Amino acid sequence: MNEDLAKIADQLGDGMTNINDIRYSVVSGHFQNNPGKRALLLIFPFPFLIIGKIVDVVSDFVVIKAEVTNVTELDDEEFRVHLDDIEVFYIEQPDGPKIPDIRTGKHA
Repeated sequence: MNEDLAKIADQLGDGMTNINDIRYSVVSGHFQNNPGKRALLLIFPFPFLIIGKIVDVVSDFVVIKAEVTNVTELDDEEFRVHLDDIEVFYIEQPDGPKIPDIRTGKHA
């Protein structure tokens, strides 16, 4: 594990391990590597919920096209969510559990 942290610190260029840089790198990487996939986000102020497709990652913002939110009027809107505001996220993978449609209780 220490070797992994040292490698990340080296890649970030400061020679020191900064947990915020590591978090940013790992979280943004997950979103960058999964465009078009469905994701579930719980964001600050908790418990705001967005379920939708990842459109893009721009700097430290995730762009997501919402299918469903916990505020019906915001369904189908596009959101730009700052990485620091994401409390919890899940990105669907072909071999993993699917995010259900919370309105019908069925998988999308």
